[in-house]
Amino acid sequence: MFAQKTVVQDAGGGRKLELDYNAAGQVTQQRTLAADGKLQQKVDYQHRPGYYVADQTTTFYRPDGKVHRITQATYDASANFTGEFVQDFDEAGKQIGGHRLTHEPMTNVYTCADWNPPTQTYKSIECPAGEEGGQPEEVKKFTYDEVMQHLDTARKAAGEAPKVKSKAQAEATATTANQEFGLVVPAPVYAGERISGSMVANPAEYEPMAEVTVTRVAVPRGSAGEASTLADWSVEVPGESPQRADAPIAFTVPRGSAELTITFKQTGNSAQSVSKRISFPQSAVKKQKAPAWFEAAALCLKGQLCTVRGPFRGEGGKTFAAFEDRPAMVVAETSDMAYIRIPERTEPGPRPLFIAEGAKVVALPVAVGEFTLKNGDRELQAGQTIVTWPILDGPSDIADAAWQAGNFPATNLEQAHKLIPGFQLPREDREAREKRQAQNKHESKEQREADEKNGGAILLVVKNMTPERVSMRGAKDQMIVFHLKDGSFSRGEFKYDLIVEAIKSGHFDIRGYVIPFLAPVRGQEFPANSSVRK
Repeated sequence: MFAQKTVVQDAGGGRKLELDYNAAGQVTQQRTLAADGKLQQKVDYQHRPGYYVADQTTTFYRPDGKVHRITQATYDASANFTGEFVQDFDEAGKQIGGHRLTHEPMTNVYTCADWNPPTQTYKSIECPAGEEGGQPEEVKKFTYDEVMQHLDTARKAAGEAPKVKSKAQAEATATTANQEFGLVVPAPVYAGERISGSMVANPAEYEPMAEVTVTRVAVPRGSAGEASTLADWSVEVPGESPQRADAPIAFTVPRGSAELTITFKQTGNSAQSVSKRISFPQSAVKKQKAPAWFEAAALCLKGQLCTVRGPFRGEGGKTFAAFEDRPAMVVAETSDMAYIRIPERTEPGPRPLFIAEGAKVVALPVAVGEFTLKNGDRELQAGQTIVTWPILDGPSDIADAAWQAGNFPATNLEQAHKLIPGFQLPREDREAREKRQAQNKHESKEQREADEKNGGAILLVVKNMTPERVSMRGAKDQMIVFHLKDGSFSRGEFKYDLIVEAIKSGHFDIRGYVIPFLAPVRGQEFPANSSVRK
């Protein structure tokens, strides 16, 4: 291809930079010339139709004009990096080194090979982990002293926490006579079961969560039209003493009825009250015996609830939970499940969950994950294109031993079915297994067996909620589905370049859903007042 235009620029030190452009104004070749006019480096750009960025081939030259190194970098249609190919040559032109790296953007899995001079071939090697990558091999073990120190610090923090209005309350306006709270309870429940729930000022945040149900309650504002706080109200349930609305609310699910009338009264003004009939979706399945030990989801996601199974009492107010040193809200609880909110300032990574329940304290080695979608909610003009970045951080800190296949909590599979009808739990197909075995021939028998046992996966679904306004490149049925494994996080977070193209002007909405299919991790238990250090 002949250049339509060549531009010469000063590169400093007497060097020059020559840029060749095609008719579309794209750079097709870039050359760096030394002060004596000799070619030092050449970059060729291959612009493929419909691709967001060009592939690049860079050639480095010795002073005598012979090639010293050639590197190639390739990308897919959405600008995701797919591979790097490097060749090093001696002065006679013989290849003496190099490496080959390939990247599958949909799984974020890398494969690597180094040049082997004696055999004159590339030999597969284990790819080096990134600065933030590499899962810990073993699940962390805790001592009694560690657990108690974290719990004591968290209890102190909980006692010192100021009672402030939530964001939802602070942003409330006095344009209406009422405001809405929400009663969050576990789902499903069993007749005669002791459970606890919570009143929240931000019910919309909890409504998408499958582990709980939310009933909205409209309450009158203060005399000055200001939004009330939960501390301004109490809750009365038949058969129970009055309970504070800003603390866990415990009661027994009625037998023979799926409904219960609950009354909300304003503190210091009993005349100001609201009654609400609450419906409980009771399970038809017989209640199983409470488990003898505690276990939690291996990956708990910010903005969602962390599920813990164990011998609870259904009294959330008597359960204390903390992620490291941060107290955590027990949103809802049954006799065998607790649903815990991750504190807002908790960062992704290994964040053990500590629980004090009755005469026991428990340490659960969970990892906290965070999903973000940058540029997923913007205004575009018709014809505009933008890159969005689904990013999942945290799973790289799940221990290798915890990457076991499972469905915990059980609502994970239900959520996957809603997004993808007919979805089945991940199974490695024969072709993928044979490919993996061929790539891992250099590994020991123990390594291969360990890899085969770690069948856990994370389903990431990115969905276009405004298909009339934008299209997502590579989407099927307005969705892009990622099946991620432990190897997907060998270099840290998962990140994908996603191209969004505007069909017509206006606001667009792209959302992401993260569903782990991992077996729960078992906790370490200690007596609460043990004199024995374990």
